[in-house]
Formats: sequence, C-alpha cells, structure tokens
Amino acid sequence: MKLTRLHVHHYRELAPDTALTFGPTLNVVVGATGSGRTTLLDLVSRVLCSDFSGLLREPFSLDYALRFDGLTVEVAVRNEPPAALPAPKGEEGPGASLALPPAGLAHGLMPSIVATVRWDAAEDVRLVMRASATGFACEVDGAAGFTRRMHWSVLDRSVWTLLFMAAQYLERGVKDRLKDLLRRTFLLAPPRFDESLGMFEHLGAIRYAMERRGEDLFPLGLMALPTWMPGWLREQVEHEPLPPTLMFRHETLPESFLARFVTLAGFASGTLTLDVTETTPLSQGGRLGFSGFRFAFVRGDGTPVAQEQLGYGQRRLLSFLYYLDVHDAFVIADELPDGLHPDLVAACVKDVGERQAFLTSQNPLLFEHLSFRDAEDLRTSVIHCEGGTGRGAWRWTQPSPEVAARLFSAYREGARPLGAVLRAQGFG
Repeated sequence: MKLTRLHVHHYRELAPDTALTFGPTLNVVVGATGSGRTTLLDLVSRVLCSDFSGLLREPFSLDYALRFDGLTVEVAVRNEPPAALPAPKGEEGPGASLALPPAGLAHGLMPSIVATVRWDAAEDVRLVMRASATGFACEVDGAAGFTRRMHWSVLDRSVWTLLFMAAQYLERGVKDRLKDLLRRTFLLAPPRFDESLGMFEHLGAIRYAMERRGEDLFPLGLMALPTWMPGWLREQVEHEPLPPTLMFRHETLPESFLARFVTLAGFASGTLTLDVTETTPLSQGGRLGFSGFRFAFVRGDGTPVAQEQLGYGQRRLLSFLYYLDVHDAFVIADELPDGLHPDLVAACVKDVGERQAFLTSQNPLLFEHLSFRDAEDLRTSVIHCEGGTGRGAWRWTQPSPEVAARLFSAYREGARPLGAVLRAQGFG
C-alpha cells in the first residue's frame, strides 16, 4: 500500500488548496521550526490510519488516494459548516438524502466521508461509499446498493470501519473483493514516531489479549505488536498451567527487532519479558491478557544492563526498531537521527527498506543516506514547509521540475552533501 497524493483544501494554518504527491519509498519533509513539519506528519498518520476522530471539533477538507496491488482507494473527508459545502450538482445520487439539518450539527460542523474503491482487474466494478452524520449509503458501478439512516459520529469511525459496514450489504463478488482489502488494511495504523521518547514510553504501556472462540484464538483490540509476536504468544500459552511471566530471547528469532537491537547496540544478549494476565483457561473458553513489556541486556563482559540504564539514543534506537517490526508498510518519523550515532542513522535508514517513509530532520546526517533515481524521484520525495503567522500562512510545497533537475544534477555530482544542496536552493 502506498499513499500517492494528498490534497488539502483547508486545514488549520495551511495555505488553501495544498496538493502533494508522494514517492513510493523515502519522502523527506524539510523546513524551519514552526513551519508545520510535525503537523504534516500527524496528518499523514491520520490519513494512513483513515481515522479522523481527533478532528471532530475542527473544520477541514481534504482528499487523498491510496494505491494497492490491483486497486485504488480514493477518499474525500469534510468537516465544514453547511455554508462551506459545495452546492449539489445535477440529479441526486445514492446517499444524497443523508444531509443533516443545520440545527442538528455537532459543533456547527457537518462531517462527511466519500470513499471510492476501484479494482484494476474488474473495470465494471466501482464501489462508492458515502457517510454523513445521519447514515451511510453505497453504490456499485453507479447503481444503488443500499441506504441506511442513523444518527452517529461518522468521524469517530475509520474509513476501513465504514467500508466493513458497507461490505455486509453487497453482493458476494464485490463483498469478497472488499473483505480482501480490509484484511490487509484494518489493523494498519502507523502513528508518528516522535522526536523524543514517546514511543519508548509507549512500549511499557502495551496491552494485548487473546480470546478463545471455538477452536480459534482471536486477538482483541488494536495490535501494536510485531507481526510475529501473536504467533509466538500463542505457542507459549498452549500448555497449562500458565507461568506468570513469559520471556522472549533475542536469539529465538534472528529477524526480530530485539535481535537487531542487540547487534547494533553491541550487546551480547537481550530479553523481552511480559506479564500474563486474565488467565482464565482457554479450554474453558477463556481469555488471556499480556502487559508489562520490559527489556534487559547483557554486555560482552557479562555486565547486566537494565532497561532503565539504557541511554537516550539506545532507547530511541530500540523503540524505532520495534516500530519497524510492527509496521511493515509505512514509517512516519520525526527527527529520526536525534540522539543516534551516524552509523546508527545509516542502519535505521537501511532498515526502512521498501516501506513508504515520511521523515523530518534538521540534522544533515539523514540526507547523507538518501538516494534518488532521477529528478522526478527527487521532486516527489522532497516536501518543503514554510512557516508564518495567521490563517493560510503555512506553505507545503515540492520542487518544480526545473528546480528538481538542478537539485538532482548537484546531487549526482556529489561535490556537496545533499543537505547543503537543499539549503542552497532554499529547502532548508
């Protein structure tokens, strides 16, 4: 999955009608402090999570496109006063009757979402889902599918939740295509990796549960876990009675974040321990809970290192590697090099791999590890944020083709570091 474009009609202090296109891998956000770089990363996170519940009280209007293998999803999200909404065009289609009377608006704003799904291999199938504060409706290839009226807070539900609801009312062929999409995206929720230790502190607060339903174990809640961990947990709890704690050793899975951290940090070994809670036996249809994630390491000379003894940079490195192990499609990271040795910055950028990444940094170390195929690749991979005061003062732009050609030429010559080249062209 890739985020291909974002068009912000209006949002906070951003200049109206800001349109951005994104590269398939590294996207670098540059600009001075106070220019909206972190705001952009947070907005990208909301878009990729397709969850706008944090903006219930804010007016905004934007649309974006997500590209998968074999299909495209286009989403338009609005939360505006009735006077700001576009006038209806032509005849009314499915869902047009879902307008909410102005007197019933929460916070004086009218929320709405329109999601369009197109499958490459089925040109005759185009699913359109419309949702507002009074219900939702669906159409397939221009024909009405269903309409259901209800009063609800539509922005409190992710786009994936709304599409899942729509799938229940569709014919089998379209439903199966849509469920395949949802299986790949429903748990996709990449947050912003913050510029300090917020992600590290989050690790200690993780809670996870499994519940027996027939012969299967089902996860409960959002899984902020590495993709391999639910399977490992299940293996540990197959035998009763259960121990009060479980321990994962770094050598158990060489591809894990813990094994990678032990290598990069120069430790001899490392463990992850977690507590087992809610220990109703699964044989009785029970439920298991896990929490209290904590780490311990051993240096080459045998000296133990507790989690609390890790340095600032080590904590950021550990939490970033954990983040990568959880999110295999995207990275959204603020000031990634902060606190890291140059060699570790290089290792982190390498480990990002083919994920679509959105990175900010005022540290030139990051730019030393970026690569571009051509001028167009550079143009879509660099976003310049400029600040100001007052509504519409922020500007998020990308290099013009002419500027991108000059930047790429200077980058290819290699006479100056890329960070210096960008600053010389005003992208600092």
